[in-house]
Amino acid sequence: MPTNVIKPGWVTFAGAGPGAPDLLTVRCRDAIAEADIIVYAGSLVNPKVLQNAAPGCSLHDSAGMDLPTIADLLISAARQGQRVLRLHTGDPSVYGAIAEQMEKLDRADIPYEVIPGVSAVFAAAAAVKTELTLPEVSQTLILTRRAGRTPIPKGEELESLAAHSATLALYLSISDMEGVTADLLRGGYPPQTPAVVVYRASWPDELVISGTLETIVEQIRHSGINRQAVILVGPSLNRKDAEPSRLYNPAFSHGYRASEENTSLPTSSLPSPVKTTPFCGRMAVYALTEVGGRLGKNIATAFNWDIFLSLRHCNPNGSDRNNIFPFDPTELAALIRENWSCYDGHLFIMASGIVVRKIAPFLSDKTQDPAVVVCDEKGRHVVSLVGGHIAGANRLATQVAEFLGGEAVISTATDIQGLQAFDNFAATRGMEILNPENIKKLNTLLLENREIAWIDPQPRVPEVFQKCENIVAFSSLETLPQGFAGAVVLSPSTPVKISALPVLYLRPLPLTVGIGCKRGTPAEEILAAIDQTLKTHELDRERVNVLASIELKKDESGLLEAAAARDWQTVFYGAKELEDIPVPTPSPFVRNTTGSPSVAEAAAIASSDGRLLVPKQKQGSVTVAVATLTAPSCGGKERKATGSLQVVGIGPGTLEGMTRQAFDAIRCADIIVGYTAYCEQIAPLIPGKKLITSGMREEIPRCDRALDLALAGHSVALVCSGDAGVYGMAGLLFERIEARSLDFNAVRVIPGVTAASLAASAVGAPLMNDFAVLSLSDLLTERETILRRLEHIARSGMACALYNPRSKSRQDLIITALDCFRRERGNDTIAAIVTHAGRDGESVWTGSLADLPIEKINMSSVVLIGGEEARLIGRWMVEPRGYKKKAAFQSDGEH
Repeated sequence: MPTNVIKPGWVTFAGAGPGAPDLLTVRCRDAIAEADIIVYAGSLVNPKVLQNAAPGCSLHDSAGMDLPTIADLLISAARQGQRVLRLHTGDPSVYGAIAEQMEKLDRADIPYEVIPGVSAVFAAAAAVKTELTLPEVSQTLILTRRAGRTPIPKGEELESLAAHSATLALYLSISDMEGVTADLLRGGYPPQTPAVVVYRASWPDELVISGTLETIVEQIRHSGINRQAVILVGPSLNRKDAEPSRLYNPAFSHGYRASEENTSLPTSSLPSPVKTTPFCGRMAVYALTEVGGRLGKNIATAFNWDIFLSLRHCNPNGSDRNNIFPFDPTELAALIRENWSCYDGHLFIMASGIVVRKIAPFLSDKTQDPAVVVCDEKGRHVVSLVGGHIAGANRLATQVAEFLGGEAVISTATDIQGLQAFDNFAATRGMEILNPENIKKLNTLLLENREIAWIDPQPRVPEVFQKCENIVAFSSLETLPQGFAGAVVLSPSTPVKISALPVLYLRPLPLTVGIGCKRGTPAEEILAAIDQTLKTHELDRERVNVLASIELKKDESGLLEAAAARDWQTVFYGAKELEDIPVPTPSPFVRNTTGSPSVAEAAAIASSDGRLLVPKQKQGSVTVAVATLTAPSCGGKERKATGSLQVVGIGPGTLEGMTRQAFDAIRCADIIVGYTAYCEQIAPLIPGKKLITSGMREEIPRCDRALDLALAGHSVALVCSGDAGVYGMAGLLFERIEARSLDFNAVRVIPGVTAASLAASAVGAPLMNDFAVLSLSDLLTERETILRRLEHIARSGMACALYNPRSKSRQDLIITALDCFRRERGNDTIAAIVTHAGRDGESVWTGSLADLPIEKINMSSVVLIGGEEARLIGRWMVEPRGYKKKAAFQSDGEH
């Protein structure tokens, strides 16, 4: 039996660890064995750790005791000369509440000591199998809690601590997980930040729940956990983000080991992480199998991307999300051809061989191809296949791999060597490559460690290249000495060949800055946040032209003063315009506050024709995001307006009732223009697109706005119900082109399923022969004209479909119309009323004109009047086509 671990007449505070008996320290185990009396926290300490207590040891559970009772018990036992052990969970110094007990002992002149224990945070980290202090990710661990009945000192609020982006371990906070995540998101952690809850770490019933700040609240709600849990938050929980420690790098020497000779990377050239921004653009995800489909849906849900699923694994009528598009796997090549230029990136969850064969016909060159990434069905490896640098496939692969906890497979030589390729530098800094034919030459020189001149009027070498001793800055090519193998020139103008060396010309593009800020933030603080963000990401302040934000900030004096001080243009967007723009870091808190999940990022993207360079950065009360004002291109070619306008018939208003052609037209458009109700019907198809809606009787302004946007170079879809050319907007659009004398031919009319066809299909085949369609609305057509046409149609004997038959203010025309048909064709003429044709709630009535119930007719109805030979076959209304006569003629020898 060990002795002298605890002393008679003393009180020993000890940590019993997180719960598992075998995680007791040896000293604590021996103290339990020696103690005459043990006062333990029964609500937290595992009873099994008391199995080592000596026979006759007096055990007291303190769960129901208050401080005076506990102190009296400890003092009394110590004064009797007993060996007293006060046993806490974890380590006594972390939320152990021992300070007040020690104070009582001090007053009673009772000696005491402390035996440390294993804290729950370290047991939780072990359960997650993670390192909480990863190189280049987080070197700081903060142990804290959220304010509850015990207040938090000023400056230690979660929102304030979140600004450090360190790893956080939260005790005693699981009961308000929603408040925790709200505080952390408000403080600046992105929604995709890993978050893990470990319940009863190291106990037999230990439970680990992993998610992100965006998902963890719902996960915990379903789990029912509300106590005895540690919350871990921070980027260090995704160890894929980490650079290997230099401690064990063969090229890194320290006091106990010299660096290996002949290493390929000297200490000064150790690969540093290539800073990347999240992929921001229109994305298509493709999956062929059930397993791949589940993975694809998880990815698409997380990033609000479109996903194309094999028909056999898609459930459009079930719980599937609305941006899921079914396709026939045998038509994959055709689907890729249609989507190729409509999306900035394509993620395939399938074998890379399939992808290579399918995309081969559409590849052009590295400056034009979209990003193509391939992922296996387990999410273990995410391969950057095409467009690694300029298109952003490397960044896309990294982003998806981080989300899945897999590995990004990057094969570009510069990335393998830990170097920033020049084309990747241009893409992430918002620069246009004026002569892309020299990209390969300069990147090769970089890999070969050849002397490269960096030509900048400043002159200065960007921070990302400062470890490359072979890159030297000069102010101009003319001052370049002999011995350099190539040069990179930052130039605002077209390249002029004045050097025999291979030269890569980069043109810095203008920038737009998206801003979110608290009410009353002064201009000085806003400008300081912008300047710090630009400096951190090596972007020149002089490139900024536009400051963008949400309309809620239109009267924000600090923001307006900041723009005026720098002579920047301001632009503001409504919450509805911003809410569907895909952004890397949406925020539930921002959505609750503003109506849009993003302000800074969404406003930056909305105000630009380019790409997001810097996702939102939290600087005190200000959030900053940066985008290129003009989309980067390669080749230095003059940009021409490539606007287009498609007038799209969306059919009855259901996704199932739309044609594939209409689907594709809407999906490929940048901006959607339409009547508010119609745009709401296609809302699942338009996340991330700019949406411009208007009400009834605003058709002319709507057409003009669509034309103006198309003329400005945008791809626009002007949507109509039914068929765009049948009581739709197509005709008016062409009239507006004529009235405005516009030389604009990039218009395409996309047909849709019109109400007459839908109504006819609901009742059978009443339009098998000649038929007429007539609207009874006299808002755009004179009443006399409608009556004249009614008479002619009724006399013709043709079937007829009546649109807009009856409204609250216009009820007599339908009576007149039916009287006209009864008069010409008789009361026994077959007729039908179809309401909400092709939509939920569709209703059908068929019968004779004599029995037709006018009260069932409204503006959502189509009234069908049968032709001369129409009849009911069972419940079906049919107009014979005359095939029997044709058969008779053929039997007589006529062909």
